Amino acid sequence: MFKNIKPVIYSFVVILGLVLLTTGPAAANGAPIKIFLNYLPEFSNFGPTEATGEALLSIGEAWVELTVDGLHKLEGQQYQAWLITAETEEMISLGTFNTDDDGQANYFQQFDDLPIVEYRYFVITVEADPDENPAQADERWSIGGLFPNVRVEIIQGTPTPTLPPGITPTPGAPGALPVTGMWPNSVAALSAGLLAVGAGLVSLVLIKRKQ
Repeated sequence: MFKNIKPVIYSFVVILGLVLLTTGPAAANGAPIKIFLNYLPEFSNFGPTEATGEALLSIGEAWVELTVDGLHKLEGQQYQAWLITAETEEMISLGTFNTDDDGQANYFQQFDDLPIVEYRYFVITVEADPDENPAQADERWSIGGLFPNVRVEIIQGTPTPTLPPGITPTPGAPGALPVTGMWPNSVAALSAGLLAVGAGLVSLVLIKRKQ
């Protein structure tokens, strides 16, 4: 009954290793992440509501490739791309760009490194040009997108942000906001289950040897 138990144990070890390798902050160390951008009612407050975009992001290799369509060309201002971390909501700049006369832009930037943390949002803001404080995001937020593997958390009484004069706020935030976190928890449970099964198999082998 137990003569073929070693290959089974080895299989569990390999599976567990693969599961652990695929985990990490927002799948940041694996293949590039594709994020679809549009006008998000929960925080977008500036620019055309029909604007769209797509961001391809590699945290491990520290680069971003961004395309947008439908954003007005700015004069004396510029667009700035940001990452927002999941736990602290820190905003990390990915650089600035502008659109052409057709409202389109293709932007690529390579960085020395990007923090290996869990991210929640990719957003585009409107900033002054020149910008006296490029590390601080303006309150004018355009299109954005969510990182993959999100769950929905019901939030009641979400306050409406105070906006500078001349900016029209969007309607009240929806009752459900996307929040990251379900995927890592699921992986942790799966890993714990595999470890428990593997430990049980090892125990069976040891008991068999003593008999």
